[in-house]
Amino acid sequence: MSLAADLYFDPEVGTIGPGNKIAIDVKIDVEACINALEADLSFPNDYLQVVDFIVGDSVLALWVDQPDSEAIKEANENGVLHFSGGTPGGYCGRIPGDPGKSNTIARVIFSLPSLIVSEVERSKLNLSFLPSTRVLLNDGFGTEDELITKIASYTYSNTPIEIEDNWSEQIISDNIAPEPFVIELRRDKSMFNNQSYVIFNTIDKQSGMDHYEILEIGHEYQEGVARELKWWEKLLNKDVIKPEWKVVKSPYLLEDQSLESIIRVKAIDKAGNERFVEYIPPESKRPAETSAVNYFYLVIIIVFFLVLLFLLLIIIKIIFKKYDKEKNN
Repeated sequence: MSLAADLYFDPEVGTIGPGNKIAIDVKIDVEACINALEADLSFPNDYLQVVDFIVGDSVLALWVDQPDSEAIKEANENGVLHFSGGTPGGYCGRIPGDPGKSNTIARVIFSLPSLIVSEVERSKLNLSFLPSTRVLLNDGFGTEDELITKIASYTYSNTPIEIEDNWSEQIISDNIAPEPFVIELRRDKSMFNNQSYVIFNTIDKQSGMDHYEILEIGHEYQEGVARELKWWEKLLNKDVIKPEWKVVKSPYLLEDQSLESIIRVKAIDKAGNERFVEYIPPESKRPAETSAVNYFYLVIIIVFFLVLLFLLLIIIKIIFKKYDKEKNN
């Protein structure tokens, strides 16, 4: 008998009415250790809309495709929510004595609009996984596991019903920052054309992660104060640009490929709590061409002044020659 993994929804049945929100967990039961999952969740987008995707209790530690606001918007347009992730050490099943959360992949929050505009009249709202959904075994070869998927079916009520909104309460009560994490600097031929990039990842067990922001602080701008340009930098028309935080995803291609900037990453959860991490690239990881560029500028400056000196000598010589000529006359 072959081993198989079961991918299902919890709850599998329920009732939802206009204006309601419902939290549905995607769960997995396994008979062999797995290390990756890729899923396409199908839902009736003429009735249901994805509001949020929470991974705080997920057994997956690393997310390749964790739906953000743009991905959720796209899913609501086509009725398919795509997500994928993995866990380096493998996931081998529920922990003994588990109250029910140690097999959770993610929690999806759906809402049903107060006004339904659809050409189809539905009494049942079904969720399912498309055939493209797959699970990989933790065998070192990426072998695809046999997968059994189950559907969830919710009854549509014409009138709003009372549903306990634990999701909103959880966000409101969350005052804990995301878990500590580290920034890793990498460079390889398979990513970003062999340019330097950073990776980072964390989780938030309360309200869930919202987004990441990054700040690259060059040596021209430290502690919020612009450094005064040196005379040779002014000569080369260099500008001091104030660094700004920007929303990013991991992996992130660094703007400063010289690796001379301080790198700061801010992880923000859905309640607005923040976790800051800073990384200073060691000199040993800086590319050799950085020094070459500095020497190049130095050579340009030296040549420039030699030319100026040469021109100055010519001018002085012309002046003295003219002076001697006038003196002899």
